[in-house]
Amino acid sequence: MVDRSPRISYYTGMIRARPPQRMLKLVTAILFTSAATMLNAAPDDGAVALRMPSRIRVSERSNLSVSEDGRYVGLFTREVSGYASQRDRGEYSGRFFVYEKLRRDAHEVGRLIDRSTTGTLRFSSNTLFHGDAPYPYLQDFLALPRGPIAPGAAWEGSAWILVNPRRAEVPLRLPVTVLYEYRGRETWNGVTAARIEARFATRYPLPPSDDPDAPVVDYSGDLTLVQGAHHVTVMLLDSGTQLAFLRDTVHERYRFADGSTMEVRGHVLIFLSGGDPAAPRISAAIEERLGPDRARDVSVDRTDVGVRLTIEALRFLPDQAVLLPDEGPRLSGIAGALAPLQGVRFLVVGHTADVGTAESQEALSVERARIIAEELARRGISRDAIDIEGRGGTEPVAANETEAGRSRNRRVEIYVLEE
Repeated sequence: MVDRSPRISYYTGMIRARPPQRMLKLVTAILFTSAATMLNAAPDDGAVALRMPSRIRVSERSNLSVSEDGRYVGLFTREVSGYASQRDRGEYSGRFFVYEKLRRDAHEVGRLIDRSTTGTLRFSSNTLFHGDAPYPYLQDFLALPRGPIAPGAAWEGSAWILVNPRRAEVPLRLPVTVLYEYRGRETWNGVTAARIEARFATRYPLPPSDDPDAPVVDYSGDLTLVQGAHHVTVMLLDSGTQLAFLRDTVHERYRFADGSTMEVRGHVLIFLSGGDPAAPRISAAIEERLGPDRARDVSVDRTDVGVRLTIEALRFLPDQAVLLPDEGPRLSGIAGALAPLQGVRFLVVGHTADVGTAESQEALSVERARIIAEELARRGISRDAIDIEGRGGTEPVAANETEAGRSRNRRVEIYVLEE
Protein backbone atom coordinates (compact mmCIF):
# COMPACT_ATOMS: atom_id res chain seq x y z
CA MET A 1 0.00 0.00 0.00
CA VAL A 2 1.27 3.46 -0.84
CA ASP A 3 1.74 5.68 2.20
CA ARG A 4 -0.27 8.82 1.55
CA SER A 5 -0.12 10.20 5.07
CA PRO A 6 0.61 13.91 5.45
CA ARG A 7 4.21 14.57 6.35
CA ILE A 8 6.61 17.43 6.77
CA SER A 9 9.99 17.13 5.07
CA TYR A 10 12.82 19.24 6.41
CA TYR A 11 15.23 20.19 3.65
CA THR A 12 16.78 23.43 2.37
CA GLY A 13 14.89 25.19 5.15
CA MET A 14 11.50 24.48 3.56
CA ILE A 15 8.47 22.51 4.69
CA ARG A 16 6.59 20.41 2.17
CA ALA A 17 3.12 18.91 2.67
CA ARG A 18 1.12 16.42 0.67
CA PRO A 19 -1.71 18.00 -1.34
CA PRO A 20 -4.82 18.43 0.81
CA GLN A 21 -6.93 16.32 -1.59
CA ARG A 22 -4.84 13.26 -0.81
CA MET A 23 -5.09 13.99 2.87
CA LEU A 24 -8.88 14.20 2.64
CA LYS A 25 -9.08 10.90 0.78
CA LEU A 26 -6.94 9.23 3.41
CA VAL A 27 -9.03 10.57 6.28
CA THR A 28 -12.24 9.53 4.52
CA ALA A 29 -10.91 6.03 3.98
CA ILE A 30 -9.78 5.63 7.57
CA LEU A 31 -12.98 7.07 9.01
CA PHE A 32 -14.75 3.72 8.98
CA THR A 33 -11.94 1.85 10.78
CA SER A 34 -12.03 2.22 14.54
CA ALA A 35 -8.81 2.75 16.46
CA ALA A 36 -10.58 2.94 19.80
CA THR A 37 -11.28 0.08 22.18
CA MET A 38 -14.73 -1.43 21.59
CA LEU A 39 -17.14 -1.26 24.51
CA ASN A 40 -20.28 -3.22 25.27
CA ALA A 41 -23.08 -2.62 22.80
CA ALA A 42 -26.31 -1.07 24.12
CA PRO A 43 -29.83 -0.59 22.72
CA ASP A 44 -30.05 2.34 20.32
CA ASP A 45 -33.15 4.34 19.38
CA GLY A 46 -31.13 6.68 17.16
CA ALA A 47 -31.76 9.78 19.32
CA VAL A 48 -28.45 11.57 19.90
CA ALA A 49 -28.33 14.97 21.62
CA LEU A 50 -26.44 16.92 24.25
CA ARG A 51 -27.98 17.53 27.64
CA MET A 52 -27.81 21.10 28.95
CA PRO A 53 -27.98 21.37 32.76
CA SER A 54 -28.02 24.65 34.67
CA ARG A 55 -24.37 24.28 35.72
CA ILE A 56 -21.37 22.75 33.96
CA ARG A 57 -17.76 21.88 34.58
CA VAL A 58 -15.30 21.48 31.71
CA SER A 59 -11.94 19.77 32.26
CA GLU A 60 -9.26 19.64 29.57
CA ARG A 61 -6.18 17.48 30.25
CA SER A 62 -3.22 17.40 27.88
CA ASN A 63 -0.47 14.78 27.87
CA LEU A 64 1.89 15.41 24.96
CA SER A 65 5.47 14.43 24.14
CA VAL A 66 7.31 17.44 22.71
CA SER A 67 10.26 17.66 20.32
CA GLU A 68 11.94 20.92 19.36
CA ASP A 69 14.14 21.21 16.27
CA GLY A 70 14.13 17.43 15.97
CA ARG A 71 15.19 16.74 19.58
CA TYR A 72 12.91 15.28 22.24
CA VAL A 73 12.58 17.73 25.14
CA GLY A 74 10.07 16.05 27.42
CA LEU A 75 6.47 15.47 28.36
CA PHE A 76 4.11 18.45 28.55
CA THR A 77 1.11 18.18 30.86
CA ARG A 78 -1.60 20.73 31.43
CA GLU A 79 -5.00 20.74 33.07
CA VAL A 80 -7.68 23.36 32.51
CA SER A 81 -10.78 23.35 34.70
CA GLY A 82 -13.73 25.57 33.91
CA TYR A 83 -16.73 26.16 36.18
CA ALA A 84 -19.75 27.96 34.75
CA SER A 85 -23.42 28.66 35.39
CA GLN A 86 -26.16 29.04 32.81
CA ARG A 87 -27.24 32.62 32.14
CA ASP A 88 -29.46 32.00 29.10
CA ARG A 89 -30.37 28.70 27.50
CA GLY A 90 -27.16 27.18 26.17
CA GLU A 91 -24.99 30.07 27.43
CA TYR A 92 -22.73 29.61 30.44
CA SER A 93 -20.60 32.19 32.18
CA GLY A 94 -17.71 31.31 34.47
CA ARG A 95 -13.96 31.07 34.88
CA PHE A 96 -11.23 28.77 33.58
CA PHE A 97 -8.24 27.79 35.72
CA VAL A 98 -4.99 26.63 34.11
CA TYR A 99 -2.53 24.31 35.82
CA GLU A 100 0.36 24.47 33.37
CA LYS A 101 2.67 22.34 35.45
CA LEU A 102 1.00 19.87 37.74
CA ARG A 103 3.63 20.40 40.40
CA ARG A 104 3.07 19.10 43.86
CA ASP A 105 5.60 19.27 46.64
CA ALA A 106 4.72 16.78 49.36
CA HIS A 107 5.47 19.45 51.96
CA GLU A 108 3.29 22.13 50.37
CA VAL A 109 -0.45 22.61 50.56
CA GLY A 110 -2.33 23.67 47.47
CA ARG A 111 -1.89 23.15 43.77
CA LEU A 112 -0.81 26.47 42.28
CA ILE A 113 -2.91 27.84 39.45
CA ASP A 114 -0.71 29.36 36.77
CA ARG A 115 -3.40 31.66 35.42
CA SER A 116 -7.15 32.01 35.10
CA THR A 117 -9.55 33.82 32.84
CA THR A 118 -13.25 34.56 32.70
CA GLY A 119 -15.25 33.49 29.68
CA THR A 120 -18.56 32.52 28.18
CA LEU A 121 -19.33 29.14 26.63
CA ARG A 122 -22.30 28.33 24.44
CA PHE A 123 -23.53 25.02 23.16
CA SER A 124 -26.75 23.58 21.88
CA SER A 125 -28.28 20.13 21.72
CA ASN A 126 -26.11 19.36 18.67
CA THR A 127 -22.96 21.51 18.91
CA LEU A 128 -20.26 21.73 21.59
CA PHE A 129 -18.29 24.76 22.75
CA HIS A 130 -18.56 28.19 21.27
CA GLY A 131 -17.68 31.36 23.10
CA ASP A 132 -15.08 33.97 23.92
CA ALA A 133 -12.93 31.84 26.24
CA PRO A 134 -9.63 30.33 25.03
CA TYR A 135 -10.72 26.93 26.36
CA PRO A 136 -11.54 24.26 25.42
CA TYR A 137 -9.35 24.22 22.33
CA LEU A 138 -12.07 22.48 20.22
CA GLN A 139 -14.88 24.88 19.34
CA ASP A 140 -18.13 24.59 17.35
CA PHE A 141 -17.48 20.87 17.46
CA LEU A 142 -19.76 17.90 16.74
CA ALA A 143 -22.48 19.38 14.47
CA LEU A 144 -24.94 16.54 15.14
CA PRO A 145 -27.58 16.01 12.43
CA ARG A 146 -31.15 16.72 13.41
CA GLY A 147 -33.37 13.74 14.10
CA PRO A 148 -32.51 10.07 14.68
CA ILE A 149 -29.10 8.84 13.52
CA ALA A 150 -28.48 5.26 12.41
CA PRO A 151 -25.24 3.53 13.42
CA GLY A 152 -22.76 3.91 10.57
CA ALA A 153 -24.15 7.29 9.47
CA ALA A 154 -21.46 9.78 8.47
CA TRP A 155 -21.52 13.54 8.07
CA GLU A 156 -19.20 16.49 7.66
CA GLY A 157 -19.05 19.69 9.67
CA SER A 158 -17.02 22.84 10.14
CA ALA A 159 -15.28 23.53 13.44
CA TRP A 160 -12.42 25.59 14.88
CA ILE A 161 -9.33 24.57 16.80
CA LEU A 162 -7.27 26.87 19.00
CA VAL A 163 -3.58 26.24 18.31
CA ASN A 164 -1.09 27.59 20.85
CA PRO A 165 2.02 25.40 21.24
CA ARG A 166 4.04 28.13 23.00
CA ARG A 167 1.17 29.32 25.20
CA ALA A 168 1.13 32.79 23.63
CA GLU A 169 -1.34 35.39 24.85
CA VAL A 170 -3.42 35.06 21.67
CA PRO A 171 -3.83 31.58 20.08
CA LEU A 172 -4.22 30.82 16.39
CA ARG A 173 -7.93 30.12 15.75
CA LEU A 174 -7.85 27.72 12.83
CA PRO A 175 -10.86 26.46 10.83
CA VAL A 176 -11.05 22.73 10.14
CA THR A 177 -13.38 20.36 8.31
CA VAL A 178 -14.36 17.40 10.46
CA LEU A 179 -15.57 14.02 9.24
CA TYR A 180 -17.86 12.27 11.72
CA GLU A 181 -19.27 8.76 11.99
CA TYR A 182 -21.88 7.57 14.49
CA ARG A 183 -20.90 4.14 15.89
CA GLY A 184 -24.05 3.50 17.92
CA ARG A 185 -24.66 3.16 21.64
CA GLU A 186 -22.36 1.38 24.07
CA THR A 187 -22.03 1.01 27.81
CA TRP A 188 -19.30 3.31 29.07
CA ASN A 189 -18.41 3.22 32.76
CA GLY A 190 -21.78 1.62 33.48
CA VAL A 191 -23.81 4.24 31.59
CA THR A 192 -25.20 4.01 28.06
CA ALA A 193 -23.56 6.48 25.71
CA ALA A 194 -23.66 7.44 22.05
CA ARG A 195 -20.24 7.00 20.45
CA ILE A 196 -18.99 9.18 17.61
CA GLU A 197 -15.63 9.02 15.85
CA ALA A 198 -14.28 12.24 14.32
CA ARG A 199 -11.20 12.96 12.23
CA PHE A 200 -9.75 16.17 10.88
CA ALA A 201 -6.51 17.60 9.61
CA THR A 202 -4.95 20.95 10.55
CA ARG A 203 -3.25 23.13 7.99
CA TYR A 204 -1.92 26.67 8.21
CA PRO A 205 -1.58 28.82 6.17
CA LEU A 206 -4.96 28.05 4.70
CA PRO A 207 -5.03 27.00 1.04
CA PRO A 208 -6.20 29.68 -1.42
CA SER A 209 -9.96 29.76 -1.99
CA ASP A 210 -12.31 31.60 -4.37
CA ASP A 211 -15.24 31.02 -2.03
CA PRO A 212 -16.39 34.40 -0.63
CA ASP A 213 -17.83 32.57 2.40
CA ALA A 214 -14.59 30.75 3.20
CA PRO A 215 -13.39 31.30 6.79
CA VAL A 216 -10.73 33.94 7.35
CA VAL A 217 -7.93 33.62 9.89
CA ASP A 218 -6.98 36.84 11.69
CA TYR A 219 -3.62 36.05 13.26
CA SER A 220 -0.40 38.01 13.82
CA GLY A 221 1.53 35.60 16.05
CA ASP A 222 4.78 33.78 15.41
CA LEU A 223 3.37 30.53 13.98
CA THR A 224 4.14 30.29 10.26
CA LEU A 225 3.08 26.69 9.63
CA VAL A 226 0.79 24.15 11.29
CA GLN A 227 0.18 20.66 9.96
CA GLY A 228 -1.27 17.66 11.72
CA ALA A 229 -3.96 15.07 12.18
CA HIS A 230 -6.53 14.53 14.95
CA HIS A 231 -8.70 11.53 15.78
CA VAL A 232 -11.38 12.30 18.37
CA THR A 233 -13.55 9.73 20.11
CA VAL A 234 -16.70 11.30 21.53
CA MET A 235 -18.97 9.68 24.12
CA LEU A 236 -22.30 11.44 24.85
CA LEU A 237 -23.73 9.96 28.02
CA ASP A 238 -27.47 9.40 28.39
CA SER A 239 -27.70 9.94 32.15
CA GLY A 240 -25.78 10.94 35.24
CA THR A 241 -23.68 14.00 35.97
CA GLN A 242 -21.14 13.17 33.26
CA LEU A 243 -22.43 14.72 30.02
CA ALA A 244 -19.67 14.04 27.49
CA PHE A 245 -16.15 12.70 27.15
CA LEU A 246 -13.74 13.42 24.28
CA ARG A 247 -10.35 11.86 23.62
CA ASP A 248 -8.25 13.52 20.93
CA THR A 249 -5.24 11.57 19.65
CA VAL A 250 -3.07 14.24 18.09
CA HIS A 251 0.10 14.46 16.00
CA GLU A 252 0.98 18.00 15.01
CA ARG A 253 4.00 19.91 13.70
CA TYR A 254 4.74 23.63 13.82
CA ARG A 255 7.21 26.10 12.38
CA PHE A 256 7.78 29.53 13.89
CA ALA A 257 8.88 32.90 12.55
CA ASP A 258 12.40 32.41 13.92
CA GLY A 259 12.79 29.18 11.89
CA SER A 260 12.51 26.83 14.87
CA THR A 261 10.21 23.81 14.76
CA MET A 262 8.16 21.81 17.23
CA GLU A 263 6.38 18.46 17.05
CA VAL A 264 3.83 17.08 19.53
CA ARG A 265 2.30 13.62 19.89
CA GLY A 266 -0.12 12.32 22.47
CA HIS A 267 -3.66 12.88 23.60
CA VAL A 268 -5.96 15.48 25.07
CA LEU A 269 -9.00 14.54 27.17
CA ILE A 270 -12.06 16.73 27.62
CA PHE A 271 -14.63 15.95 30.31
CA LEU A 272 -17.95 17.78 30.40
CA SER A 273 -20.13 17.31 33.46
CA GLY A 274 -22.98 19.18 35.08
CA GLY A 275 -26.24 19.17 36.94
CA ASP A 276 -28.41 21.27 39.14
CA PRO A 277 -26.33 23.75 41.15
CA ALA A 278 -25.58 22.85 44.74
CA ALA A 279 -24.66 26.47 45.54
CA PRO A 280 -27.89 27.28 47.42
CA ARG A 281 -27.44 24.25 49.66
CA ILE A 282 -23.70 24.89 50.14
CA SER A 283 -24.08 28.58 50.96
CA ALA A 284 -26.91 27.85 53.41
CA ALA A 285 -24.78 25.21 55.16
CA ILE A 286 -21.81 27.58 55.45
CA GLU A 287 -23.99 30.41 56.77
CA GLU A 288 -25.54 28.09 59.36
CA ARG A 289 -22.18 26.80 60.57
CA LEU A 290 -20.70 30.28 60.77
CA GLY A 291 -23.66 31.20 62.95
CA PRO A 292 -25.16 34.58 63.79
CA ASP A 293 -22.01 35.61 65.65
CA ARG A 294 -19.78 34.90 62.68
CA ALA A 295 -16.18 36.04 62.62
CA ARG A 296 -15.68 39.69 61.71
CA ASP A 297 -15.30 40.75 58.08
CA VAL A 298 -16.42 37.40 56.63
CA SER A 299 -19.04 37.37 53.86
CA VAL A 300 -20.63 34.58 51.81
CA ASP A 301 -22.08 35.00 48.32
CA ARG A 302 -22.73 33.01 45.15
CA THR A 303 -20.86 33.51 41.87
CA ASP A 304 -20.84 31.85 38.43
CA VAL A 305 -17.85 29.80 39.59
CA GLY A 306 -19.21 28.69 42.95
CA VAL A 307 -19.92 29.81 46.49
CA ARG A 308 -17.40 32.46 47.58
CA LEU A 309 -16.36 33.15 51.15
CA THR A 310 -14.48 36.46 51.47
CA ILE A 311 -12.18 37.23 54.39
CA GLU A 312 -11.52 40.96 54.44
CA ALA A 313 -8.86 42.96 56.24
CA LEU A 314 -6.66 39.97 57.00
CA ARG A 315 -3.79 41.08 59.18
CA PHE A 316 -0.32 40.13 58.02
CA LEU A 317 3.03 41.62 58.85
CA PRO A 318 3.58 44.53 56.44
CA ASP A 319 4.55 43.35 52.94
CA GLN A 320 5.00 39.79 54.19
CA ALA A 321 3.09 36.50 54.10
CA VAL A 322 3.20 36.19 57.89
CA LEU A 323 -0.24 36.04 59.49
CA LEU A 324 -0.70 37.78 62.85
CA PRO A 325 -1.54 35.31 65.67
CA ASP A 326 -4.91 36.85 66.56
CA GLU A 327 -6.30 35.77 63.17
CA GLY A 328 -6.37 32.16 64.42
CA PRO A 329 -9.92 32.14 65.86
CA ARG A 330 -11.39 33.64 62.69
CA LEU A 331 -9.72 30.94 60.55
CA SER A 332 -10.85 28.21 62.94
CA GLY A 333 -14.45 29.29 62.50
CA ILE A 334 -14.10 29.33 58.72
CA ALA A 335 -12.44 25.91 58.60
CA GLY A 336 -15.19 24.50 60.81
CA ALA A 337 -17.81 25.75 58.35
CA LEU A 338 -16.03 24.33 55.29
CA ALA A 339 -14.60 21.01 56.48
CA PRO A 340 -17.91 19.03 56.49
CA LEU A 341 -18.62 19.80 52.81
CA GLN A 342 -18.38 16.74 50.55
CA GLY A 343 -17.57 16.42 46.84
CA VAL A 344 -15.99 19.86 46.50
CA ARG A 345 -12.62 21.53 46.03
CA PHE A 346 -11.50 24.73 47.69
CA LEU A 347 -9.78 27.50 45.74
CA VAL A 348 -7.95 30.02 47.92
CA VAL A 349 -7.34 33.31 46.06
CA GLY A 350 -5.06 36.00 47.46
CA HIS A 351 -5.48 39.72 46.68
CA THR A 352 -3.30 42.70 47.58
CA ALA A 353 -3.59 46.44 47.53
CA ASP A 354 -2.21 48.13 44.42
CA VAL A 355 1.09 49.09 46.02
CA GLY A 356 4.43 48.30 44.41
CA THR A 357 5.04 46.47 41.15
CA ALA A 358 2.58 44.06 39.57
CA GLU A 359 5.13 41.26 39.94
CA SER A 360 5.64 41.86 43.67
CA GLN A 361 1.87 42.09 44.22
CA GLU A 362 1.25 38.76 42.48
CA ALA A 363 4.07 37.01 44.37
CA LEU A 364 2.80 38.33 47.70
CA SER A 365 -0.80 37.35 46.92
CA VAL A 366 0.30 33.80 46.06
CA GLU A 367 2.24 33.44 49.30
CA ARG A 368 -0.60 34.82 51.39
CA ALA A 369 -3.06 32.45 49.72
CA ARG A 370 -0.66 29.60 50.48
CA ILE A 371 -0.48 30.62 54.16
CA ILE A 372 -4.29 30.58 54.44
CA ALA A 373 -4.36 27.17 52.70
CA GLU A 374 -1.84 25.87 55.26
CA GLU A 375 -3.96 27.18 58.11
CA LEU A 376 -7.10 25.53 56.70
CA ALA A 377 -5.24 22.22 56.29
CA ARG A 378 -4.09 22.37 59.93
CA ARG A 379 -7.74 22.75 60.87
CA GLY A 380 -9.02 19.64 59.13
CA ILE A 381 -9.45 20.41 55.41
CA SER A 382 -7.74 17.90 53.14
CA ARG A 383 -4.54 19.19 51.56
CA ASP A 384 -5.43 17.42 48.30
CA ALA A 385 -8.69 19.38 48.05
CA ILE A 386 -7.08 22.85 48.01
CA ASP A 387 -5.88 24.92 45.05
CA ILE A 388 -4.31 28.38 45.36
CA GLU A 389 -4.09 31.43 43.12
CA GLY A 390 -2.68 34.93 43.46
CA ARG A 391 -4.25 37.84 41.56
CA GLY A 392 -2.19 40.66 43.06
CA GLY A 393 -3.93 44.02 42.94
CA THR A 394 -5.81 43.39 39.69
CA GLU A 395 -9.29 43.00 41.27
CA PRO A 396 -9.75 45.78 43.83
CA VAL A 397 -13.05 46.10 45.71
CA ALA A 398 -12.25 49.59 47.01
CA ALA A 399 -10.18 52.62 46.05
CA ASN A 400 -6.46 52.32 46.74
CA GLU A 401 -6.10 56.04 47.58
CA THR A 402 -7.05 55.56 51.24
CA GLU A 403 -5.74 53.22 53.90
CA ALA A 404 -9.28 51.97 54.51
CA GLY A 405 -9.61 51.06 50.83
CA ARG A 406 -6.21 49.37 50.71
CA SER A 407 -7.15 47.38 53.80
CA ARG A 408 -10.29 46.06 52.08
CA ASN A 409 -8.30 45.09 49.01
CA ARG A 410 -5.92 43.00 51.14
CA ARG A 411 -8.25 40.05 51.28
CA VAL A 412 -8.48 36.33 50.66
CA GLU A 413 -11.38 34.62 48.91
CA ILE A 414 -12.22 30.94 49.27
CA TYR A 415 -14.29 29.46 46.45
CA VAL A 416 -16.18 26.21 46.91
CA LEU A 417 -15.95 24.42 43.55
CA GLU A 418 -18.48 21.67 42.85
CA GLU A 419 -16.74 18.56 41.50
